[in-house]
Amino acid sequence: MKIAYFSCSTMYGGVEKIVIETLNELCKDNEILLIVPRGCQYKNQLDSKVTIYEYKSYDTRYNPFLYAEIYKVLKDFSAQILHSHAAKATQIGFVISKFMDFKFIATKHNNRKGKIFNRVKNVICVSKAVANTVNHETKTLYFGIKNQAIKRDLPDIFTITAVGRLDPIKGFDQLIKSVQILDFPFVLQIIGDGKEKENLQNLINELGLNDKVKLLGFKSNIAQILANSHLQVISSLKEGFPISLIEGIFYSNIIISTPAGGGIEEILDKKFICLHKDLACKIQETYENQVKFSKIFQDIHSKFRQILTFENYILELKEYYKTGE
Repeated sequence: MKIAYFSCSTMYGGVEKIVIETLNELCKDNEILLIVPRGCQYKNQLDSKVTIYEYKSYDTRYNPFLYAEIYKVLKDFSAQILHSHAAKATQIGFVISKFMDFKFIATKHNNRKGKIFNRVKNVICVSKAVANTVNHETKTLYFGIKNQAIKRDLPDIFTITAVGRLDPIKGFDQLIKSVQILDFPFVLQIIGDGKEKENLQNLINELGLNDKVKLLGFKSNIAQILANSHLQVISSLKEGFPISLIEGIFYSNIIISTPAGGGIEEILDKKFICLHKDLACKIQETYENQVKFSKIFQDIHSKFRQILTFENYILELKEYYKTGE
């Protein structure tokens, strides 16, 4: 099968991780094309069997030259499926699909924006909460990961880890402000890159937290870092279904999260969910009851380690490609 993926993102994050790992699997028995903007930062993570096309036209959904360029690429490839990710790529792909004979599928990754998904027949949503933002029936498909054998090695100092691109939507500024009032020794490490790095570092400097809060940038060994942390915190303002949550279910000692209006509450028990204003109290409570909370967390969420696997995700995705709606 000839499958084309289309994304208008150049930065590496949760969505891009899904695209990379999915295509590296699909290319084993399909012909794969990935269409991305020029300057894509994650293309080197793709299998050599994946053909990558970096479009040259100005990257806006209202540029007719971009539509013409993508149309030609898809025609030359003879795509049987076009699978877009996020709103911009979906809007462009939807228009092009009216002039070409392929099955058009779009994945909605969050519950923000995206009226275009109401017009697309075949929509995959990353959680039930995201599915509720589309006005017709969709396919809810949780992503999954390949479980690694990781040995936990907790440090002496209480270590808190947060993972995600450095973007205001991730709420890292509120997390940093929350930890400043903690009255026990700790380290908060934030893993990820993005446009908010300078602002977050300035906030850390302003609050005098340089010895306690570290921006570690991109890391490839997320599983081991989570396993070696006492606590993982998801502080997002809005989420669809974060990859960091899935990773945490497999590797973290304990996770606490803000509700974030997405699929987090479909997986994480309410005992481990709190509002931003209560983050400091919840972290303090976790610190004081580590053994108890860890056992509760592991017992409650163990079933999801059988569900949120990459193998399950790929099987369901391939089936959807064959059967459609």
